[in-house]
Amino acid sequence: MEFLVIGIVSALNLIIIIQKFKRKRFEDGVFDVLLFIAVVTIFSGSYAGMVVSMVASLIISIYLWSSPPEFFSGKNGFLKKFLKRVKKDG
Repeated sequence: MEFLVIGIVSALNLIIIIQKFKRKRFEDGVFDVLLFIAVVTIFSGSYAGMVVSMVASLIISIYLWSSPPEFFSGKNGFLKKFLKRVKKDG
């Protein structure tokens, strides 16, 4: 039974990440993949750890879907603010 749940959670997480790339939400998708790798690396080594990492990654993916990061894009993006500050001070 637990294998079915783990399979569903993993598939949903992968579907969400693929949909982000299909909708050209590259910043969100890349950030999600990097967080997925980080969480899986942190909890690797045991079966229970991998289950926790899959569920945690799914929750992170859902959160990022509803509230995408704006490090580089958008008028409030971190990189744009930083570059403006550098030009101003430069």
